[in-house]
Amino acid sequence: MRVDLPWPPSALKPNGSHGHWSKKSTAAKRYKADCAIVCRAAGLHPVTVESAHLSLRFCPPDRRRRDIDNMLATVKYGLDAISEAIGVDDQHFGFTLTRGEPVKGGSVQVTITETGVFE
Repeated sequence: MRVDLPWPPSALKPNGSHGHWSKKSTAAKRYKADCAIVCRAAGLHPVTVESAHLSLRFCPPDRRRRDIDNMLATVKYGLDAISEAIGVDDQHFGFTLTRGEPVKGGSVQVTITETGVFE
């Protein structure tokens, strides 16, 4: 399964001051809702596995330098949307993180591989 999530808003960056906490909360809810719509459009559906491996390819909107661990933190709410769409608790996700070339608007390309079947 594969889904291309939108690039996370800057309000979700873990470092730096981004104003009042409610700004981050609002951005997080909106981003998760947007990602849920993308997941449904991509045809993600509940699966009968107990764990999944997600390969994330971060394609930023520009060539600015970014730490890959911070990029993972910003996409947390998108991963929550994937978790709900496929019905696998995100504590059972494994990850591979890579950088991609910049694309207009940015995106996070997520490939989901089932790694454990319920018995």
